[in-house]
Amino acid sequence: MNDDILPRLPEPKPNVDEFRRVLQGGDCGRVPLVELAIAEEVLAALHGRPLIPLSRAEGWQTFRAGVRQRVRLHRALGYDYYRVRAEIPFQMETLPARNTAAAAAADRQWVNEQEGLIKTAADLETYPWPTRAAIDFAAAEAAADGLPEGMGLIGFSGGVLEWSSNLLGLESMMLLLYDEPGLVQAVVDRVGQIIYEAFHVFCQMDGVFAIWLGDDMGFKTATLLQPRHLRQYILPWHQRYAELAHRTGQVERRDPALADLLVGDREHRRAGGGVPERERVRLRHERGVIGRGARGERRQPDEGEGENQSAQEAAFLLFQQAGQQQK
Repeated sequence: MNDDILPRLPEPKPNVDEFRRVLQGGDCGRVPLVELAIAEEVLAALHGRPLIPLSRAEGWQTFRAGVRQRVRLHRALGYDYYRVRAEIPFQMETLPARNTAAAAAADRQWVNEQEGLIKTAADLETYPWPTRAAIDFAAAEAAADGLPEGMGLIGFSGGVLEWSSNLLGLESMMLLLYDEPGLVQAVVDRVGQIIYEAFHVFCQMDGVFAIWLGDDMGFKTATLLQPRHLRQYILPWHQRYAELAHRTGQVERRDPALADLLVGDREHRRAGGGVPERERVRLRHERGVIGRGARGERRQPDEGEGENQSAQEAAFLLFQQAGQQQK
């Protein structure tokens, strides 16, 4: 490991039970570290030398050693968990582009946002949909074997909207929502069920204490699709995943899964982005943890408070409320 950086960090004391307590709304006396992912180039720089390649072509022993190396690096950096991804072999069209990052290891691959491989109902039927058996959990199995004391695993998958828009093409999907909504629903349901199968496996794995769905649904000032479309097509699958985790005991049941998403798409969606500093906007989850009162009761919207909410402002309000509760 890098002699200039890692030895200066505090002695790691991972405690996945404390981390889980925070996820469930509790307190552990510290702020746990959470990252969706750490770039391989960054991990290699921290390690001080190239990482063991995570290529199955190198053989199982080399692959397992590479996974374990990354688990140890996460522990040394102060993480209570290691994220393991379900490798779902969705086929899609990508567009190569030069990687301009300073430590870039290879070119980037960008999804074609104009159109995807599925354009018609016939394409839906001929597309090579991955089976449950085709989903690769090798990284999770390698990480679980010899997991350091105090650490846990989070089972991860790419999201329903993310994969669906990749297969349809984001622009095409937006048009199909009005021209052929049935096709959109069919693609979303196929994708959603495949992800469900992956999470079902994770929920039965030793060491996995939570599941994580990485679904890009919005940007700085609005959602990619209208909130009503997210409610109709995407969020029902999110709720099914939460219910699966609750049912299998991976997550303690506190409240039903999220059932509402209200994000700003009104006057603050302007050229240049940015939310006016004092604009009265909030994000409301009718049945989730976010947006509940101090005693957990269901919060009703204020009079005149509409659908056009800002996630940015809501996050600010939540941090503000959390700070007040800790005083």
